[in-house]
Amino acid sequence: MILLPFLDQPLLLRACAPRHPAAVRASAAVEVPLELPGVTLAVQDSRLPGAGQGLFVSLADGADSATISSGEVLCGYCDESTLVDEATGDKAVPFAFGDAQKLVLLAGELMPLQRAIAGSGASSLHGHAVRRYGPGDAGVSVVPDSLTQRILVPRPGAPPASELGRGSLGQFANDLAFERGLLGRRHAALEYETASAASNSLSLVWELTLLPPRRGGGDAAGGMLVPSRVVLVTSRDISLTAGGSAVELGCHYGLQYWRVLQELGWLA
Repeated sequence: MILLPFLDQPLLLRACAPRHPAAVRASAAVEVPLELPGVTLAVQDSRLPGAGQGLFVSLADGADSATISSGEVLCGYCDESTLVDEATGDKAVPFAFGDAQKLVLLAGELMPLQRAIAGSGASSLHGHAVRRYGPGDAGVSVVPDSLTQRILVPRPGAPPASELGRGSLGQFANDLAFERGLLGRRHAALEYETASAASNSLSLVWELTLLPPRRGGGDAAGGMLVPSRVVLVTSRDISLTAGGSAVELGCHYGLQYWRVLQELGWLA
């Protein structure tokens, strides 16, 4: 299973400053054991030239092999964040869906946004207009509305190594599929998606929380789904064997991310 990127709103992307892969650097290398048996996450220098640090996975001491299955919530993007009107810094992430089939995390389960809305009984989604259609209103479509407080901004500054944990390692993952010169090619989108499926093993996914209905009912009688955090989810199986070196984990940013970087003059 390949998880599609959620960041698919070009207008919103141009309204915020996307994260440059070399912009975040921990004060020191760090290792974080996972709840998965025999697996350790680490932040260390990326194998991509000029990319700063990256996110790596390796076998824990004494383990012979391990497999991280597709669809596993590997880590969080950041620990502390706020939803704001305008992006500040270089790690902002907009909460915007143009497709109700995008994957989200709700109550610990990965599912399409449509099922999250229909199954939870929610009548609204933070920052979006929700329309139901079809037999029993089972169909759901979503469109970002005029709400401005939809941009997640992590705490400013690089977190010190002593504060890094599983909830904040995701901001170090680089996109391993992009290469210089790709944007000028005729079939750039196809080449990128093909390379990403082969090189990247993580996708960004929003975790949602259901707020109870407001007193008095009205349009929010079924409650509202709101964003709680961004997590990195494995988009394919990752197998580790004894004797192998640590594996750098790539994250699918999407080609639009790189196009915006080029427009902003951030690509050399």
